[in-house]
Amino acid sequence: MGKLWQWGIYWLGRAKQGVVRFRSASLWGFLLFLCWSGMSVWHKEDILYLSLFFSLAAAMLLAAGWEFMQEERAGVRNEIIRYIPPALLCILLWGGLNVLEVKEYVIMAGLGLITAFMGMNLYVVSRNHRSGLFPILFLGALQAAGVSILSMAALSLCLAAVDAMLVSLPWYWWSMAAACSICIVGWNWFLASIPEENATLRVPSSLKKLCQRVLFPVYGLYLLILYVYIGKILWLGTMPSGTMNWFGTLALLGYTLFYFLLGETEEVKGKSFFLYIGLTLLPIVTVQLLGVYIRYEAYGLTTLRYLSMICTVFGLASLFQGMRRKPIRNLWLLASALALMVTVTPANAIDVPVQNQKGRLYGALKYANMVQDGRIVEGKPEEHTRQQIQSAWQYIRRSPAVYADREVKALADSPVLARLGAEDSAEHIRVVHADSVTIKAKGASAVTWFEEPVASDGTLTVQGAKGKETFSVSPFTKQVLQEVYDGRRPNMEYSPRPGCRLLFLEITFQEGRAVLARGMLAE
Repeated sequence: MGKLWQWGIYWLGRAKQGVVRFRSASLWGFLLFLCWSGMSVWHKEDILYLSLFFSLAAAMLLAAGWEFMQEERAGVRNEIIRYIPPALLCILLWGGLNVLEVKEYVIMAGLGLITAFMGMNLYVVSRNHRSGLFPILFLGALQAAGVSILSMAALSLCLAAVDAMLVSLPWYWWSMAAACSICIVGWNWFLASIPEENATLRVPSSLKKLCQRVLFPVYGLYLLILYVYIGKILWLGTMPSGTMNWFGTLALLGYTLFYFLLGETEEVKGKSFFLYIGLTLLPIVTVQLLGVYIRYEAYGLTTLRYLSMICTVFGLASLFQGMRRKPIRNLWLLASALALMVTVTPANAIDVPVQNQKGRLYGALKYANMVQDGRIVEGKPEEHTRQQIQSAWQYIRRSPAVYADREVKALADSPVLARLGAEDSAEHIRVVHADSVTIKAKGASAVTWFEEPVASDGTLTVQGAKGKETFSVSPFTKQVLQEVYDGRRPNMEYSPRPGCRLLFLEITFQEGRAVLARGMLAE
């Protein structure tokens, strides 16, 4: 018990160090906690509150970097200067993000701004070419994450005890516990790990041993596996698959992480370690880029493929910096620029892939003579062209760009393309899922789970609390399938009679007919 008390006192003292040194950053972390908690309690997930959440997070990061810069200033500092720049940034970002009318764009822009400010902060704190700073911050972030998880687990345990033995608690208490653990406990712990301006920077020996004795051998084995795969495709005379893209990207990012952790240490700085590893990676990157080109030519650009290309660009920049043993400082600016480019500019990760898929779609439609006077008309494309049309159209109709671009919306709602999709999907198996695994069965006196086949006549037999019951679900399942074809969220709740509800978790269709249903019967 005494040991636990000592740990608790140590955690509080460590968090207090962060609060005392970075008052403004701690304040913005507390405001972020309040925003997170308010969104949980009042179920607010609209653009107004999401914009505020990301604006507060960006202001919190800017406050940390700004206060670190202020530490260099000699003499008496005006305390109000701590708070003005983050407050102005928060107001500007909140207003700017509210201009966006689509939630997915707000989330994308918010994540990009947070990533960009993280990169700018690292650029600021590594000025004067201070070596060995990133490993300390990296370990501090890992410790903060671990402390946040422990805090979250402890608070969740306490809430579970209250919920089980005293009074029932709504779900948002657990969300508030997570917010407190991350925005207050973990954030202030991380702030306390930031070294002082004139502190001596030394990479912990434990990190060096971990890299040299564990991570380096595993990374070498990983590269060996990739080389075996390259040998396999050369032996069989096949082309690299799309899977190679992500494995190659991970190899590059692994090199980047090692370079950032140990590239500026005295033990490695003067050696050619990263030069040889970089030369080893060049064939892997070549095969990876070839695989990306093949997938791009066959299926066009997608958000994940586009992001993997951006990660590859950053990895290659880090690779060439490491091979020449250059400082890592400028790479933080590159990371910030790339993050902003793919999130808040017209070259973002939603619009660029959609424009590419739109070009693929129109190209295939024109090849099949299905475009006349700028309008899409009926036609009978060949199988390969049909697949290309369906691939591009399915991507477009599922993209958030349909809510922001009228032309994209018109393509997604095209009845000609919808009928073509219905004809194509009727030959395959389609599984329709509910939006959430949590199904509302409030008010039911008896609940029975079922997973039963749907008969050819459209009936479903379920073993309920009162015995077996047979329901005609054919009209309902046809409506569900039509809602899926129309790009809408299907209603998965069906009431065959008063006081009885079928709450479907999953419906399997084959050749346009429901064949299997899973969910529960609430009576």
